[in-house]
Amino acid sequence: MEIRQLANGLIKAMLFLAFYMAGVLSSEYLSQFTISLQKDRIETLENETAIQRLQINELNRRASINAENLQELRAMKVDLQNIKNDIQSLKGLHK
Repeated sequence: MEIRQLANGLIKAMLFLAFYMAGVLSSEYLSQFTISLQKDRIETLENETAIQRLQINELNRRASINAENLQELRAMKVDLQNIKNDIQSLKGLHK
């Protein structure tokens, strides 16, 4: 009977060790999988950030061009107003 108890104890110890190792290996695999997923997510976010930086640079370039065009339009408006004033002045002289 003592051999039977010893065998049962050894079987229990082996099962405990097997389940413990399975848990450790599962945990390690899960950790590595999580790390891999996080690395992929970081890479995706870095790529999206790079694309967004390019888009922001393009928008800044367009805004700069629009500001320059607006200044030119304002200058044209002033010139047109001066021409209108000159025409009115000339009309006044011909009356």
